Amino acid sequence: MDSAKNETSKTLLSARDTENNDIGVREQDNLVTLQWRNLKVTTKAGRVLLNGVSGCAVPGEVIALMGASGAGKTTLLNTLLQRNLRGLQVEGEILVNGQNIGKGVTSVSAYVQQEDLFMGTLTVKEHLDIQAKLRLPPGTSTTARATRVNEVMNEMLLEKPRDSRIGVPGIKKGISGGEMKRLAFATEMINNPPIIFCDEPTTGLDSHMSLQVVKTLEQMALEKGKTIICTIHQPSSEVFEIFDKVVFLAQGRIAFHGAIDEAIHHFSSCGYQVPDHTNPADYFIDTLAIKPSEAEACKSRCQELCDKFEKSFYNERLTKLMDQTKDVRAMTPHHSATYPVLLYALFYRYMLDNIRNPAIMKAKLIQKLFMGLFIGTLFYGLETDQDGLASYKGALFYYISELTYSTIFGIQAFMPADYPPLVREYDDRIYPISAYYIAKICSFLPIFTVDGIILVVSSYFLVGFPSDFGVFLRQIFTCMAIEWNVAALGIAVCATAPSYAIAVTVTGPLLTVFSLTGGLFTNIAEMPAWINWVQYLSWFRYGYESLVVNQFQHDQFANITCNANMNEQLCEKSGPIAIKNFSFDTANLYTNWVAMIYLTIIIYIVGYMGLVRRVIANR
Repeated sequence: MDSAKNETSKTLLSARDTENNDIGVREQDNLVTLQWRNLKVTTKAGRVLLNGVSGCAVPGEVIALMGASGAGKTTLLNTLLQRNLRGLQVEGEILVNGQNIGKGVTSVSAYVQQEDLFMGTLTVKEHLDIQAKLRLPPGTSTTARATRVNEVMNEMLLEKPRDSRIGVPGIKKGISGGEMKRLAFATEMINNPPIIFCDEPTTGLDSHMSLQVVKTLEQMALEKGKTIICTIHQPSSEVFEIFDKVVFLAQGRIAFHGAIDEAIHHFSSCGYQVPDHTNPADYFIDTLAIKPSEAEACKSRCQELCDKFEKSFYNERLTKLMDQTKDVRAMTPHHSATYPVLLYALFYRYMLDNIRNPAIMKAKLIQKLFMGLFIGTLFYGLETDQDGLASYKGALFYYISELTYSTIFGIQAFMPADYPPLVREYDDRIYPISAYYIAKICSFLPIFTVDGIILVVSSYFLVGFPSDFGVFLRQIFTCMAIEWNVAALGIAVCATAPSYAIAVTVTGPLLTVFSLTGGLFTNIAEMPAWINWVQYLSWFRYGYESLVVNQFQHDQFANITCNANMNEQLCEKSGPIAIKNFSFDTANLYTNWVAMIYLTIIIYIVGYMGLVRRVIANR
């Protein structure tokens, strides 16, 4: 048995001499081989992006996909991961341990991309703790999760900045660029994936930090048996020499696949000798580039190099290696955390982000306190006469307006930033869309409940509303229900709209229509039939009716004095008469609460359907 395992390891780790490799003999399902055979990718217009591309990556290797702009390296990486392929037709096979998995290698791989998808308000350790909850399998204990997080931080040299905020490059100062790159790797290493894909891991880093990042990749391949594939752009000579193998692409074809010294020999045999004191990577990319001034000659050269590679010994050896590793072998299945754990981890992440975001939490609560005091002083000590009655009506409608506009536009200002991480983590199969959606809703609800309470409490008694505890509580709950309804619409529009600009464009007319049919500006009984139905979709209508009925039924408004110069027929002598003149029904006070809650749920469901459609279409 041990002999069989050794033979398997020797085959899989053929990129390095086994006696110099520290990986050791492992169970076969911990070592993963990736093959891609005859991949062809074309656009709807018929343009060929990849044409018959084949290759192989085995454990212990770091493979660099290289080539000039437009060569197809990013397309190849996306094809292997089944990402960003909308509008493209893909042919060929992708094999993992000999199994044609059809939908890319997401289930056994990690994808290290740009690091600006982090939530900058979290610390390094908080981020990794949450990722451990999301990525580690069910049954993992709290102690085991903490141990794994500490191991990853030590491996990625993140102990020093562990309690530092991540920050957002160019917006909020946080950890350094190198630390952010290492955090990107640490995030993907939490669940110890056998295959790692890196998209431009050295972009934006200086030469020293780029070298450190690539050495980290080499160490993971050498010591942990990882299969690592990365795209890279213009590496330094020191970085270039670290890669075990390089895959040069030209016009969607393979110009070379093998070790660096073999690449130098192959290009030399084709008449392209690397000049002295020249970075080989720069020379090869320049040789394979299509220069506009001599496009036809460049295309002819690339075609010649690709044709010669197909007939070379190196391609024969690649084919032999692919045959040696094509046998079907088992893979360790990856299990996500349980749904309750996913919900809690996501809720905790978004709640922390909301609390620490001053524009959401602090500014919003201060704004509501200020506006509450403003309403209180503006309508301070209203009398129960005709002028006072008009002001009471205006104050009640202003509650709805304030709760509506600040809430909906506040949500739409911040929620779009969550979309890129959602798409990426959904593609990585870390959690379902429903877990994100529910957690996001739950993280917003406390904020958009407390601020409404602050608005009412800070203004209610200043205005002169009835000093009745029951009326006061009903006013608070009505405002809470209004804000829940508004928050639902804000989240749903943001989740469905393809961009922030479209979300705002759609929201403006909606709010105008709902406010005009709310009852203050138009008598609901007099609205034309073609628009009358809109009121039943409007929290302005439900909320305003409940606020008016709750207030004007009180004994404080049993006797409203008329102005001396006022027409007797136009005088509203009591609260019930004012209610009747609105065409409101006193029996609808609690019914409106139910209607708003029901409408909130319906809006959330519609928003969820739109979000699912948008995320899936974006793939």
